[in-house]
Amino acid sequence: MSKQTIIDAEARKTALELLSNNPSVHISHYKKLLDSLSSLFIIRRKKQLNDFPNERLYYINLITQKFLLHGSSIKKLLSGITIESKSNNLAVPITDPFSIYVLTRAMIEAYLLQNYLSNIKIDKDTLDGRFDIWMRYGLTKRGTEYNSDEAKIVMQSDQETIKQLDCNIKKRDFYNKLPEDKKATFFKTINKEWKIIFNETTFHPVSWKRLLEESGLKSQLTDKIYNFLSWHAHTQSISILQLRNMWGSNFDVTSILTSIKELSIFISFIISDLVLSDKDFRTSYNELNKEMKTLIYLNCIGFRDEAYLIEKIAI
Repeated sequence: MSKQTIIDAEARKTALELLSNNPSVHISHYKKLLDSLSSLFIIRRKKQLNDFPNERLYYINLITQKFLLHGSSIKKLLSGITIESKSNNLAVPITDPFSIYVLTRAMIEAYLLQNYLSNIKIDKDTLDGRFDIWMRYGLTKRGTEYNSDEAKIVMQSDQETIKQLDCNIKKRDFYNKLPEDKKATFFKTINKEWKIIFNETTFHPVSWKRLLEESGLKSQLTDKIYNFLSWHAHTQSISILQLRNMWGSNFDVTSILTSIKELSIFISFIISDLVLSDKDFRTSYNELNKEMKTLIYLNCIGFRDEAYLIEKIAI
């Protein structure tokens, strides 16, 4: 049997696993993908590739680390938790899909921000401008109490940075294409919202759902994932009804499976984005084994626009 035939058989096996509803298989995939994301950073650091060509790529790295931290916490929660009362000598082991929901939302939002700042379909000037707007928005909402000398220094530094970011934004092509009346309202808009999409001579504040679409996620999945994030990660009545129904049912296992399957998709997406937007991650990616490259590829080809593929793998 040829080597190529063996690789194809392994890829088909992985594809069949992705189509299954076996929780242990999908949890295994999730942990392997999370490990692969960690390895990208470790390999990069070992090769002394800690420098970033610009500030935007540096912050994309930090956003990805936030994504990884949330994912590692979910990994811990998959083993279950124990509700304890030492005074009553009580210990109740339990799975906690609700905390996983909250972390799932945080991970997907971190991914969508990362993609918003790195999307390979968007030109560099616009991506840099998106970064300026996002950074500016955060600084205007810092909310520091300026009642100490240290806080006043922070405020002064923030104001100087905001001024510089304003200057940067005014040099961007997307801003200079706006008619004067749009320019007059633009800065008022970005004081309230950083998620902005430009379209020639106009701009639009957009929702997280719109960023899901921009990430290349296939349209049939966009509403499903957005609704999941909107309803299940918050204390809506539906989440409390689910807590009531969890006792004596298989709800917790099913719910965790849903989260893990979705997060495996987004881990694959974020690995793809890192490699495509930052060439120094390509070296890290090349050192992943064939199994992991195939799993990343299958998640991307199955759930995303093909333009975001790192490479094509024979199945």
